[in-house]
Amino acid sequence: MKIQICKKFSKVDKLQKRLIKAFPDDTVTVKSCIDMCKRCKKQPVAKVDGKKLKAKRIPSLIEKIDEL
Repeated sequence: MKIQICKKFSKVDKLQKRLIKAFPDDTVTVKSCIDMCKRCKKQPVAKVDGKKLKAKRIPSLIEKIDEL
């Protein structure tokens, strides 16, 4: 699974560490833009294999990714 997150998110380092811990076999990359403008600064968002996901909190985003 290829997981991309936006570098503009205020807690990008924390999100990246949590994703790497939750999905050690998958690729987690920080991109300058993942085409989710305005959302990426305020809430955790990710692009997983081309599918855009958003959540209010980091654990919720991890759950959504896990369901895929």
